[in-house]
Amino acid sequence: MPIFGYLLFSISLFYLFFIWQFPYERVKRNIIQGFEDTFPFHLSIGRVGPSFPANLFIEDIKVQSASASFQIPDLSIHPNLPGFFFGKTGFVLRDSKSLQRLQGEFQQEKIQGRMKIRLDRLEVKAFSPKEYSFLIKLSGEATLKWTGEEMEKGSGQGWVLLERGEIIGSQDSQLLFPWFLFDTLRAEIQLQEGASRLKRLEVSGKDLKGTFQGDFLLSGIEKGSFPDLGFIIQTPRK
Repeated sequence: MPIFGYLLFSISLFYLFFIWQFPYERVKRNIIQGFEDTFPFHLSIGRVGPSFPANLFIEDIKVQSASASFQIPDLSIHPNLPGFFFGKTGFVLRDSKSLQRLQGEFQQEKIQGRMKIRLDRLEVKAFSPKEYSFLIKLSGEATLKWTGEEMEKGSGQGWVLLERGEIIGSQDSQLLFPWFLFDTLRAEIQLQEGASRLKRLEVSGKDLKGTFQGDFLLSGIEKGSFPDLGFIIQTPRK
């Protein structure tokens, strides 16, 4: 029994040392860099910290465009610890409050990496300070594969559905454009060697219905801006 007690005490000390020494700030910087290298938006994270027993918790997540900021629910990362001993980096990403709203998988090996994510009406709050706010529900699926560690040069595809809720606040704000144009927006996106292309876009709203199908390069859009729907939506003639 004393030997078991000493072993348990040693493991506890190692666990506390590991939690204390873990490079949380480096993880946060890598997440932000990987996101901004792939998508034309800014990402900020308030805190990356430990979650018992060996998970990570990501708090205060915001994605910014030129016209709005988006508050993302807190997320939890569940690493695949046995895989680390075989040279594989992997984790599962989830919404900290609902397993159904967000499920993501990431795996990195020496030769290649892959990522898969699924959304089911994930609630995101969009707002402009002192002007307006509204709720967006996100649904969709996406897959991405890359060679080596060059995730930013990966290829994949996905689709996303945005359902906009009621706008609260200033209805006349110029920052609301183009958000007030639609009630629902569905997009199909393809990534080829790091370049993201819009293949199909369907927009439906009170005063606008339109569909675009083609090959619109999103990677050329200025970081933080929203695509100019006026150029890519074919509105029906009356």
